[in-house]
Amino acid sequence: MRIMTKALFALRMAPVSLLVFLAAFPLAGAPASQPILAPTPPMGWASWNHYFCDYTDQTIRDQADALVSTGMRDLGYKYVIIQECLTTGRNAGGSLILDAKRFPHGMKDLVDYIHARGLKAGIYTDIGPNTCAGKPYQGSYRHEDQDARTFAEWGFDFVEMDYCNRPKGETGRAIYERMAEAIRKTGRPMLLYICSWGNESPWTWAQGKAQLWRTEGDISGEKNHVDWEDVVTNFESNARHAVFNAPDSWNDPDMMEVGNPGLTPAEAQTHVSMWAISAAPLWAGTDLTRMDAAIRALYTNAEVIAVDQDPLGAGPVRVRDYGAGIEVWAKPLAASGSGAQAVMLVNLGAATAEARVEWTDLSLGGFVAVRDLWTHKDLGAFRDGYALRLPSHASALLKVTGAFDWSRGATYEAEWPGNTRTGAAALRPCPECSQGYAVSLRGAGNAEVASSLTFRHIVVPETGKYMAHLVYVYSGEGRHAVQVRVNRGAALAIKLPGAIYATAQIPVELEKGENSISLSVAGAETVTIDRLRLTR
Repeated sequence: MRIMTKALFALRMAPVSLLVFLAAFPLAGAPASQPILAPTPPMGWASWNHYFCDYTDQTIRDQADALVSTGMRDLGYKYVIIQECLTTGRNAGGSLILDAKRFPHGMKDLVDYIHARGLKAGIYTDIGPNTCAGKPYQGSYRHEDQDARTFAEWGFDFVEMDYCNRPKGETGRAIYERMAEAIRKTGRPMLLYICSWGNESPWTWAQGKAQLWRTEGDISGEKNHVDWEDVVTNFESNARHAVFNAPDSWNDPDMMEVGNPGLTPAEAQTHVSMWAISAAPLWAGTDLTRMDAAIRALYTNAEVIAVDQDPLGAGPVRVRDYGAGIEVWAKPLAASGSGAQAVMLVNLGAATAEARVEWTDLSLGGFVAVRDLWTHKDLGAFRDGYALRLPSHASALLKVTGAFDWSRGATYEAEWPGNTRTGAAALRPCPECSQGYAVSLRGAGNAEVASSLTFRHIVVPETGKYMAHLVYVYSGEGRHAVQVRVNRGAALAIKLPGAIYATAQIPVELEKGENSISLSVAGAETVTIDRLRLTR
């Protein structure tokens, strides 16, 4: 959070030529191997949106109790995040001094209370010497190791680190990475939440260090109030980075404002639908002890939560924009090409209008079953698509299930964090590529920089021959070979033409269910991989 007016900032990279791209330094290397702490987007309650600093120890206890009594805990809302205005100074040894008036029983006692209810506890700090609330509240700058040890001793499970008061001459990235290492050294499995408001593009480098990161500014600069336009802005901004959503790698459009003033009932439901289809962390940001039945129903719809918590972790794609605010967003469920997708039809316009999804936009064929997740109703099976009329700012969240059209193929992006990169494989910006990024592979001619990329979670309906369409950017001269390995089979050398941007067709034999396709480069040259498209 920030105590300032939201600043809009550029979200798209400035266009650069391919030659500049090919000479660029990598944004990130291979993700570190470590236990997965957040296999699905974390869920819980966070204090800031409703309370700012107007809370007490008892406020936090009451909200923890409400997570249990409302049934939210049993639906996955496990984290209780205490944000801002916690520590008022440091002692002579540099240790944090807790606000004794706000926390009269100490922090360990409060954390124990949260844990006793089957919940997890989260704490807040900042990359600067002070937090966004200013003095005397303490940030962790140059105290990362000490504060991480303190958080672990208090028993916290989650650390949020804000971006205010960044010291001159240091990047936020460097400080976040210090905190990530400090958390690792404690030996306690605490999630790290990078709250940089999208600055420094953490989705490109934070995998293996943090589990979630903000992609935009605060959803509201007001306590206990939000504007609809800001909900839409954060959803759309977050969706631009959807390719980086994966287990342990979550884009966060900020806490939910459902239950706080500012939204109509239709807008509040659309707010939840937007966050669910985004695979966003679900942080309830209201007073849970005062929810009415309608607000509670929005937070506790198990079928909507299941879309958010889908194990594939895919982010949303806008598959059709009809104009006048009528949009169709979708994401695959369980696996790309599974035939099951979540679809959000939304009317961002000012008047009631028809919204329609076409099955061809989803690579589905034949009759497709449609289920309304908000009403828990099966609507039937439809031949070409499904349409309904939506009031202004209303939406429908559907689960559609049909036969996936493998002649059109399923696409797997090289930069998806669920893939595996080894050695010198590196993420690079690529304006010409489908999602703006690619992964470069250095050849085995130099053992120190040899690298590979393994496309994971390739699920097909039956054993047989498929065609892998490898889309790549070539940096080198002449022709060279890419080593292709399917599952644990023998590596096959494939010659790639020396085109600047091209597609190579590679026949592969896949097994029913889950497969992997690994790529490495023979020789000492570099090939940069955009994506893989798989067809029958």
